Amino acid sequence: MLSHVQPLPGSLYGDEAYEAALSDLRAAVAEVSTALNDAEDAAVTQNLTRYQVDLNRAQLQLRPDDTAALERAHVLCRTVRRHLTTGAA
Repeated sequence: MLSHVQPLPGSLYGDEAYEAALSDLRAAVAEVSTALNDAEDAAVTQNLTRYQVDLNRAQLQLRPDDTAALERAHVLCRTVRRHLTTGAA
């Protein structure tokens, strides 16, 4: 839900969407790390490692004023979580 909030730039909560996206990315990285610890199949490990790299890259590229990147971060997190829950990782 927070990803749909658009605070006014420069306002008290102007970076809230950024913080929400960054938090979402960090949580997804933690979920992937946990899954990596439990992974026994080489292909699954490879996919999880790729997700981890993608999530880390998204964290580094995230900027508070780039609303498209903020939305892409949330989409990436949802995609990774969907793969984790369906076992498609």
